[in-house]
Amino acid sequence: MSRQEGASAVEFALIAPVLFIVLLGILEFGVAFLQVQSIRTAVREGGRQAAVGAPISAVQQQTVDASSGAIPPGQEGNVDVDRWCTPQQIGEDVHVAYDTTQLPDGGVIVRIPFIPEIRMTPVITATFRCEA
Repeated sequence: MSRQEGASAVEFALIAPVLFIVLLGILEFGVAFLQVQSIRTAVREGGRQAAVGAPISAVQQQTVDASSGAIPPGQEGNVDVDRWCTPQQIGEDVHVAYDTTQLPDGGVIVRIPFIPEIRMTPVITATFRCEA
């Protein structure tokens, strides 16, 4: 009869690091995708403002404000708005975009221990029809 009293502790010690890295990876990707989704929502809000005739500076400010901190303050100038909707442009499209390479880290970063960092750099755009 062999003694197996410590076998489960040894097995856990071997599997635990892999388990923790996978769990941290899931959490980090979740946070990164939350940041991308916050920027996507903010750009959409900016597009809505642009479609009803808000000035470009107001659209840029609204986009940063609506990002829940995903776009840091001071980045208003990096929000690209292609036009200011006027009554003569009703029915034409207005585009609002934000290039995530303009973020302080050069994109949305996923940092998982022992794995090289992953940098996501989407250009997030919204298109709306001018209504004002």
